[in-house]
Amino acid sequence: MVEKDNVKLKSSKMNTEKIENKNISMDLHKKADSKKYETSDTSLNDIITYIKDKQEEFNRVLSDYTIFNNKTMVDIIETNDSIIFIADLPRLKKEDVEIAIGEDIVDICAEFEDDVTDKDVNYIQRERSYGKIDRSFTLPTKVDFEKAEGTFKDSVLTLKIPKLEKKRLKLKID
Repeated sequence: MVEKDNVKLKSSKMNTEKIENKNISMDLHKKADSKKYETSDTSLNDIITYIKDKQEEFNRVLSDYTIFNNKTMVDIIETNDSIIFIADLPRLKKEDVEIAIGEDIVDICAEFEDDVTDKDVNYIQRERSYGKIDRSFTLPTKVDFEKAEGTFKDSVLTLKIPKLEKKRLKLKID
């Protein structure tokens, strides 16, 4: 009977040891998993921070690109007898705009002043353009540039340039 009790005791000890070993093993796995998650979280946070930094850098570069390569919004309309330009030039006065017209070309030049000259500022968002613009447009037909008319009202430049009449020579055949 003592032997049976010893066997039961040994079996019970073995089961207890197995359970303890399982618990230790599970604790080790939990700790390992926890460290994996901590490492994963840290790595993921590092990646997100890196992406945010690169995105901010990209936005600055893009902003600089659009500022230095700004384009004035211009509509060009052709009618039967003229070419009409309508250009948005916000923040400018008519004295700030130069226009040159040739037989088949129109140049519009202007300079937008940078309102903020302090170098210690950090733009959160920057969409307004500054700097010099120089737009050149090739016309679809020859124009009579000497008869061109222009107005500048409410920061909108409107040019009306008459087309040259096509001269035709009537040839008399003998």
